[in-house]
Amino acid sequence: MPSEPFGDFAVGEFGGIDGRQNILYVRADGVALLVSRAPAAGQFSDQTRERLMTLLTSSQFRKEVKREAQRRSQTPVPVCADQITTQVTMGSLSMARTEPCGDKSEPTPAFDEIVSIVSPALGGNFDGPVESAEPRLVPMRLERLPLQDQPTYTIKVDGVGRAMITIAGRESELHTLSVEQRDTLRLLLGRLTAKPAAPCTSKARFRLNVDTEPPVSAADCGFPERQPEFGALTSLLENAFGV
Repeated sequence: MPSEPFGDFAVGEFGGIDGRQNILYVRADGVALLVSRAPAAGQFSDQTRERLMTLLTSSQFRKEVKREAQRRSQTPVPVCADQITTQVTMGSLSMARTEPCGDKSEPTPAFDEIVSIVSPALGGNFDGPVESAEPRLVPMRLERLPLQDQPTYTIKVDGVGRAMITIAGRESELHTLSVEQRDTLRLLLGRLTAKPAAPCTSKARFRLNVDTEPPVSAADCGFPERQPEFGALTSLLENAFGV
């Protein structure tokens, strides 16, 4: 298997009884974004980043990727109620392991160490706060649309992290987002606006308006490849206001 230069990579956890879908996106500079029901952002130290770079570009990891791909092509992945799939992806290299169902495969020391190193970050714990100022936070508006019995609201956030929520039947509430909330929000917005949104083909629950150049305005179902990011953004803002 050909070598892959070190670059942005992702580690995801999927499945389990709790139906988890936790994805950790790590940039080559060590900035990390956790997309989950409790989204967070932070920074890996230089020492941690260098160790991850060594592992991800190692011949050992490439061997494990190739061997696991061959094994999965020959043996169907078993299914059980509490199985959790962990996946590591960098460029053309992608490898997934599913536990606890099925027979144990050959040892995967590089994969295991990568997952072990990022495990605290998958729980929202990082080596430090985000050091990069990019992408910057831009003004945005999130609207929860009328659907069944859910109350509508509008949350507006300006470029310095001042947020205001307006809900029918109660006074508007102003809140200043914490540094971590602002970092998480701007990284989520950066991912959501990286590609054009598509027209919705199902009932929309939310609409997002972002003051980028050009501006982005789309409903939640318009981000088919980025639904986890949209859900994380919604959770972040709703948790900030306790709604």
